[in-house]
Amino acid sequence: MNISKRSSSHQKVMDVRTLTKIAIMASIQSVVFTIFSQILYLEGITFTVCLFACAFKRNEAIFASLIFGMVNMLIQGINIWTMMYVVIYPTYSLIVSVLKPILLKRLGFMVFICGLLSFATGQLLDLPFILLSKEVTLFYIILGLKTSLIQGCLSAFMCLLIFEPCLKVLNKIQGEMK
Repeated sequence: MNISKRSSSHQKVMDVRTLTKIAIMASIQSVVFTIFSQILYLEGITFTVCLFACAFKRNEAIFASLIFGMVNMLIQGINIWTMMYVVIYPTYSLIVSVLKPILLKRLGFMVFICGLLSFATGQLLDLPFILLSKEVTLFYIILGLKTSLIQGCLSAFMCLLIFEPCLKVLNKIQGEMK
C-alpha cells in the first residue's frame, strides 16, 4: 500500500513499511534519550542517531530524528533546548549518512565523529544562552565545556564498544524485513 498524492510529477512515495520503520526508529531514539538523560554525562542519543544513519537510508534516518525531536519537544515542553533538538539531530543524521561510505570502512573515524558530534551537542545547545550576556557566556564556557568534553569521550567509547555489534543486528533485521 502506498501513501501518496496523485500528481503529474509522480512524486516518490513512502510505503507503510518505511513509515513504520521511521516511527520505530523515532520511538527508540525517544526511549534512549529518556533513559540516558538520567545518567550524568552519559548521552546515548547521538550514538543512536549515528547508528541509524549508518544502518538505514538517509531519508529514513533524517525523518526519524526529526520526529524524535518533535516528540521530545512535546514531552519535555517547548523551549529553546527542545527546539534545538529538532534542528541538531536531523542535521547529524544528514552528516553521518553523507559520510557513511567512509565511516563503515573505518571504525576509528566513526568513533571520532560520534564523539565530536556528542561534544558539539552540548556546545550547540548552550549557544542561545551564551548569546545572552558576558556573565552567562563565561559560566557556560567553563561548566559546559567540561561537561561536553566528558560527554563526547563517553559517546566515543560507547561507539567503539558497541557500534559494530549493533550495526550487525540492524543489518540482519533489515535483511529479514525484505
